[in-house]
Amino acid sequence: MSETLPVPGPRVFLVTGSGRGLGAEIARAAAASGARVALNCRSDRAAAGRLVDELRAAGGEVLACRADVTDPAQAQELVNETVAAFGGVDVLVNTVGGFGWHSVAETCLDEWRRIVASNLDSVFNMSRLVLPHMRARHCGRIVSLASVGAERAAGEAKVAAYAAAKAAVVSFSRSLALEEGRAGITVNVVAPGMLRDGRDEAVVPPGSGTWADRVPAGRSCEPADVAHAVLYLASPEAAFVTGQVLAVAGGWRL
Repeated sequence: MSETLPVPGPRVFLVTGSGRGLGAEIARAAAASGARVALNCRSDRAAAGRLVDELRAAGGEVLACRADVTDPAQAQELVNETVAAFGGVDVLVNTVGGFGWHSVAETCLDEWRRIVASNLDSVFNMSRLVLPHMRARHCGRIVSLASVGAERAAGEAKVAAYAAAKAAVVSFSRSLALEEGRAGITVNVVAPGMLRDGRDEAVVPPGSGTWADRVPAGRSCEPADVAHAVLYLASPEAAFVTGQVLAVAGGWRL
């Protein structure tokens, strides 16, 4: 699979859900690599503004756009703003994904729809909208986040909506990889293990220890671990890697 970049200069990353948290860490890594970065937040403009200031102070070219990417119209505006500012989109990273910790019996329809929309509809909306720009350059990278075990459609109690949506992200990504391979576009998934995000102890059954006790590598997944994997899949070195799920979990759930 050849890589052609007819427009010289740094590549353009569009990272959804990048105002804070894992998305922000991926945006930092992309900017540090020399890429121009379009940040996206839904509501926390203050956090996004602080990240813009941080990255610009380090010499990065950064754009911040507010958009709810589960809404097709807002997703379109996000892509339009990115293209207007930077001339295209070379790498799309889909990090948006809500979570709920309830049994199926406790999950109301609104919560089900919210979780599925944030994890799956967002990936569909953004991927579909960047395709024309990537096809025009005969080059592109789409990297979406799932969760470890999603490629096996592994179930887990009290996260049915989230697990179903992440399994669908894997299936969707593989289908898109088959469709767009001849266009020079690769589509892959990064599947983190349990991230260190403040929930580590809360979701472990009492008496079972910490998440680190359950991971062969002996620690939780850090946002930087995920960012390194995303940057690899977005790199020219991964031009022949598509339709794959890269687990970043320290051996958890092997």
